Amino acid sequence: MLTEKDKLTERTRTGGGKQIVIVILGLIGVVVAGILMWLPPKPREAAGFGGGPAPVIVETASTRTIDDLIEALGTVKANEHTALASKITERVNKVLFEDGQLVKKGDLLVQLDDTEVQALLAEAKAQLAEREAQIERIRSVEDSGALSRSVIDEEMSRYGIARARMDLIEAGVNDRRIVAPFDGQVGLREVSPGQLVTPADTIITISDLTPVKVDFTVPERYISKLKTGQLITATSVAFPDRIFEGEIRSISPNIDPISRAAQIRAFIPNKDHALLPGMLLNILVNLGSDEVLTINEAALIPLANKQYVMVVGADGMAEQIEVEMGRRFPGEVEILGGITPGTQIITQGFRARPGEAVDVKTEEDVFTSR
Repeated sequence: MLTEKDKLTERTRTGGGKQIVIVILGLIGVVVAGILMWLPPKPREAAGFGGGPAPVIVETASTRTIDDLIEALGTVKANEHTALASKITERVNKVLFEDGQLVKKGDLLVQLDDTEVQALLAEAKAQLAEREAQIERIRSVEDSGALSRSVIDEEMSRYGIARARMDLIEAGVNDRRIVAPFDGQVGLREVSPGQLVTPADTIITISDLTPVKVDFTVPERYISKLKTGQLITATSVAFPDRIFEGEIRSISPNIDPISRAAQIRAFIPNKDHALLPGMLLNILVNLGSDEVLTINEAALIPLANKQYVMVVGADGMAEQIEVEMGRRFPGEVEILGGITPGTQIITQGFRARPGEAVDVKTEEDVFTSR
């Protein structure tokens, strides 16, 4: 006879077994449902709602006229730029410019201490003047034959040495004058009066900003369409309401083997010095107008590294075709190969399968159907 404890144990074992069976049956049901979900539908089930041809909306591929534009990013560079330094080690006597000042070629910017060389120059000038006077005296009696040829030659040699010494000292004086090598705008000064400068020290930078250069790159496929003198337009985030105009001055004869792009240099007048070296510009080059074949960008089907479109064939069947893409436009893409104008491209209705019949609908048909 079973005790109450034995009865409780038996009920527990029986109930637990039933629960295990229920769990196992549930798992089997989930697996079967998953398999059925991933099985490909039957051809007629994959078609329209009623088992007929899949309803699709199409767009006819056509050509249109577009402006052939090159968009690029360019960097502003000064027309001329250099850092000025002293040829010698000397103390600064005077700084004769203000930060950012516009200067002309030959303007004195910094005067180094030249007290000693000025004294030497004065001495050299006096000696040269003495030699010049001696030459005049010799010439006055040269025809009389009172002086031998050797004496005359010796005096001419002394005169030449005096002239060369003075020229050398004058060069030393000029070495102590830092002047602008061209018209431009100076940067921030790096020296002060009394400072000892050496040839390794930058005294000031100067940049010619009228005009400025703009360097940018373009893909090699555009090289045949570019030429010097061609106009460009440029915009900058610093001046959102302005459009700067310039022209192409040079095209690099080399193509970068990695980027497959060529370096282009344009010039922009920049009379008001608005553009500064280092600025980033958005460059636009108009190459003229082209007739191109375009389709809706939504019709593209990317597979691996290729692009395809689904089209409606002459027999009313869907067909998948690989296409070669060109440039992208807002909402559209240029097609270089694979289809021709007049091809019906499926833009909506991707339940259609290659080789199956499709039912071409309009958007009005779709949105007004009940």
